[in-house]
Amino acid sequence: MSSFTEENEQIPEMQKNLELLKGLPFFAPFPVQALKILALLATRTKFMPGDLLYEKGDDPHRAYLVLHGILALTAKENNNSPVTLRIFREGEFLGSLALLGRMPALFNLTAEMETSVLTLSRDQFSKVLSQFPEALTLSLTAALKEINRWEKANIPEAEPCCLARLGVTAL
Repeated sequence: MSSFTEENEQIPEMQKNLELLKGLPFFAPFPVQALKILALLATRTKFMPGDLLYEKGDDPHRAYLVLHGILALTAKENNNSPVTLRIFREGEFLGSLALLGRMPALFNLTAEMETSVLTLSRDQFSKVLSQFPEALTLSLTAALKEINRWEKANIPEAEPCCLARLGVTAL
């Protein structure tokens, strides 16, 4: 296969990646040139049922956009059996905080079925930040908005006993 053909095959995927990133609140305010580089650096990965993307204690060092399938965030109960804390489906984005710095995982992330994701590593993200320093402020603003949105959504659903565990936005 010629390099011209390979290059042409990459363009549609890069364009798809660009449209996906533009649609995510975390990346939407980024300069278009920064988004283009991120779209080029992002990789598509397929996981099979039961594949472990990361486990408790690991530094995930990447963000995931679920393209197809289901990812499950799990933890171990006191009797060591796994409990599902959250399911991520097509179109959901997770791991934006892992792009900003090292943060050991508190849970396991596993593919529940054959799952395709778009991934972006912290190293790839850092390369873009070095070229577009304003993207760091945009990233922090987006992360703070997401934390606030998450807390607003969970306060009404929390049992009275659990309200004391909320308040992340007060940190």
